[in-house]
Amino acid sequence: MVVFQFFDWSMHFDTFHHKLNNLFVIERISEKNGDQKYWGDSPSPMGPMLKSDYPQIKNVARVKYAGVIMKQGDNVFRESVTFVDDAFYKMFDFPVKWGNQQRFTDPDGIVLTEELSEKLFGKVNSVGKNVNVRFNKDGHETIANFTVKGVFAKQPIEASFYFSALVPSQRMASLGMDKTSDWGQNSDITFLEADQESQFIPIQNNINKYLKLYNASNPDYKIVAFNFQPLKTMNFHSYKVENERFNSTHIAAYIMLLVIGIATLLLVYFNYMNIAIASASTRLKEIGIRKVMGSRRKQIIFQFILENIILCTIAIVIGLFLAKYIFLPGFSQIANIDLSKGLFNNYRTWVALIALILISALSGAAYPSIYISAFKPINIMKGNSKMGSNNRFRKILLGFQFFLTFLAISTALAFIRETKHIKVRPWGYDPANNVVVTLDKSANFGIFKDELKRSSSVISVSGAVESLGKYSQQLVINADGEKQTVNSISALPGFATQLGIQITKGRDLSEAFETDKTSAVIVNQAFLKQMRWTSAIGKTIKYNNQNYLVVGEAKDFHFEDFQTPIGPMILMGCKPSDINSVYVKTTSGLFSNPHKIVEQAWKKVNPNLPFEYYYQDTVFDGYFIGFSQVSQVLGTASVIMIIISVSGIFGLALLILGKKMKEISIRKVLGAGIGNIIYLINKEFLFAIGFAILLGIPVSYWVVRNLFNQITPESGVSAMPLILSFLSLIIMTIISVAWHIFKAHTANPTQYLKDE
Repeated sequence: MVVFQFFDWSMHFDTFHHKLNNLFVIERISEKNGDQKYWGDSPSPMGPMLKSDYPQIKNVARVKYAGVIMKQGDNVFRESVTFVDDAFYKMFDFPVKWGNQQRFTDPDGIVLTEELSEKLFGKVNSVGKNVNVRFNKDGHETIANFTVKGVFAKQPIEASFYFSALVPSQRMASLGMDKTSDWGQNSDITFLEADQESQFIPIQNNINKYLKLYNASNPDYKIVAFNFQPLKTMNFHSYKVENERFNSTHIAAYIMLLVIGIATLLLVYFNYMNIAIASASTRLKEIGIRKVMGSRRKQIIFQFILENIILCTIAIVIGLFLAKYIFLPGFSQIANIDLSKGLFNNYRTWVALIALILISALSGAAYPSIYISAFKPINIMKGNSKMGSNNRFRKILLGFQFFLTFLAISTALAFIRETKHIKVRPWGYDPANNVVVTLDKSANFGIFKDELKRSSSVISVSGAVESLGKYSQQLVINADGEKQTVNSISALPGFATQLGIQITKGRDLSEAFETDKTSAVIVNQAFLKQMRWTSAIGKTIKYNNQNYLVVGEAKDFHFEDFQTPIGPMILMGCKPSDINSVYVKTTSGLFSNPHKIVEQAWKKVNPNLPFEYYYQDTVFDGYFIGFSQVSQVLGTASVIMIIISVSGIFGLALLILGKKMKEISIRKVLGAGIGNIIYLINKEFLFAIGFAILLGIPVSYWVVRNLFNQITPESGVSAMPLILSFLSLIIMTIISVAWHIFKAHTANPTQYLKDE
């Protein structure tokens, strides 16, 4: 039910928009070495031009996000404002709490989400109130006042994209941000409205017109195509799109959860069928007597199915409440999505439950009922009819049951092990004791740095345009007469030294050389490898018609998370006026709070600006949390599968024991010891364990390797999880049958050797 609810949520993104099937998103496609890459932003003029050129495009809505500072009374917040075209309100149906939607497009207006409205004004109706917003574009600051025209209700969890405040695009002109006619300027999202996807075929056939306009304005970032992606499928597509603004769940997560759901059900059904077949064989005389008394075959089949429907209905009702009050809240906490709300109000849930009851009941009743009901009464009474030959079918089911359990345990152990290892993996630099402060362009770095230096707890201060580990700029440079695509971070001299980035040859950027701020770079080992250089010191690279001298070579370091292999990187110099992030290296202490010292300095020099910070050693926490989430889900699934397997083996061993007690009693009378009894009961499971090991090891290796390739390509698959999984199967089987072995060993043989 948890897996079903997750997929049901994923399949119904944006369904509250009545035009969902008519909405599409423009994406750019670039190509390098035969590999295509999708980009979520698109040229700002393209949407209006398409509407002008093609009558099938009914509406266009461009979305542009901008970081701002909002002030309300004495409270100052760093927020995001979203510029939208007026058609946005025709195309989307976000629920409105307060305000007249006809006024949402007023040039002086702003529309808030309920969350932001409460943050600024409390729980009162904020329509008509004023908001002071401070914009910053290319170092130019503009302060504007807006009147709240409306407030959206809390956005449904099915919403695929989010915003905090909407402002009409026409306001961009007065704010000095209007470049919507420039093909070098991109909108974060461009929505198009058309009746159906096929109407984009003539546009694709004449797409060269728009490609030429874009590539002419972006010669270093040329693209090969545009994609018109249906909004209704965006949740299964956005994970592979760069610069995307939509909810993004990696396809590996969908596959993993689907496999867990199917594997758990199969394990249950194999388990159930095994016990159903074994227990049905004890009812042969009952079936024979019923047939003698006049029962027809279809009545016997119906009886078996009805019994199982009753049993499965009780089980699924219990399972539904476990899902509602235990598993769904637990999963929602892991995935940060509340899927438990409206569980009982969703008609698809009830359809799924009815289907589950029928499938579950048939899985346990169909085979034994059809098979047994075909026996002739006289053969049953004589004891000539048996359930299968040598129980091959049951052994095969048991083998697959062990295989699925082995797969679940080994995969979970592999991820749990990797979760521990990945947190201690070297980053290529030392992030510890660095407080990173977001620098507003209106703040003065020099004054802030001087104030920080007054503290004895501050070791050094540096800064960068991009945030290391969060964002790097992609550049197209010219080196040795060839164009190369590299990542870049622009930072102040001394940045590499402060962060512990190891310089292997040459030197760090230095304040002693004024040109280091404008025309010097450091390259990493991946850059050397891409260029096939043995050394880069003294060489020149060219970017934006300017030459940069390579003054240092650095050891590779992770400027992106561990999911992305380290690529070519250059550290460029910059001026203090350019930086967006201040890096403050502090002394370490067990009970110290370095950010408090930094905050005090900030408040002294920037009392009217919000203080936003993070610790550099937390920059990959999102990635670690994602990996931990996978481990938790797999760990929970493996525990559930172990419980199912143990209970199944226990029940099956009980039935086997009941059939073999006479044989065991005879063997005991003839002198058999406990070792003989252990073998007699366990030999039923030896084939299953062998089958699970032979099939499980290669399949487990393949599954784990492919999952690691998606999440952490640098990881290797260890043999330890496979060995532990094998031992777990053995221990699990021993625990499951230990009670039965003890019972058989201590039983009085005369009790079972008496003739009827």
